[in-house]
Amino acid sequence: MNKKSMFRWLTAGGAVLLIVLLSCAYSIVENESRLVAPMDFSTYQFRIQDLPMLIAIPLLIVYILALIVRLFLALKQQRLQDQPGYTRRVDPRFGLFGFFGFLGFLGFYSYASQRVIFPFFFFVFFGFFGFYYEGKMSGTLADEMFEEHRVKAQLKAYKVGMSLIFAILWLVGFGLFNRQLDYAAIYLTIGISLAYAVTLFLSEYLLYRYEHQE
Repeated sequence: MNKKSMFRWLTAGGAVLLIVLLSCAYSIVENESRLVAPMDFSTYQFRIQDLPMLIAIPLLIVYILALIVRLFLALKQQRLQDQPGYTRRVDPRFGLFGFFGFLGFLGFYSYASQRVIFPFFFFVFFGFFGFYYEGKMSGTLADEMFEEHRVKAQLKAYKVGMSLIFAILWLVGFGLFNRQLDYAAIYLTIGISLAYAVTLFLSEYLLYRYEHQE
């Protein structure tokens, strides 16, 4: 993914987020909070005023899916172009996609208005900040010392991630939110998403530190 392509994707992401926020604001102010506040869809009847929300939500979903596919293809292409014995080439600015993790905070709004918890999953994107450190090591000679550092970093990152997941499940197992299943689902979604993000980030951050002995 070149500079122009990355800029276009970031610009498109900002535009989509702005459209979603403006559509929500319009629905709240001008359309009785339809499709924002909880409503009975079994009796739903279309209004022309619903169009902004009906366009914004699918647009956000399509953008996120397209972004995931584009990143996968870009990383796969870069891997094929890498020289044997060297780390793959990744632009450090891939780390900017980690800011999409802040979309997870929309989950508090979506749950309060529609009892929807899916946006909490976006906290996983915080792990994309690790691409910054991977990009800083692009084209590094993957010698024996590098491989030792890689294994050490991954083991420590996995240990931290698994410890977080164990603590999350342990609290639930011992009755946290025992009588509030909605809160338990939110807690698990946020906790496991963040634990996964921490694992992704630490595996690259620790490797960078070990290689530079910082």
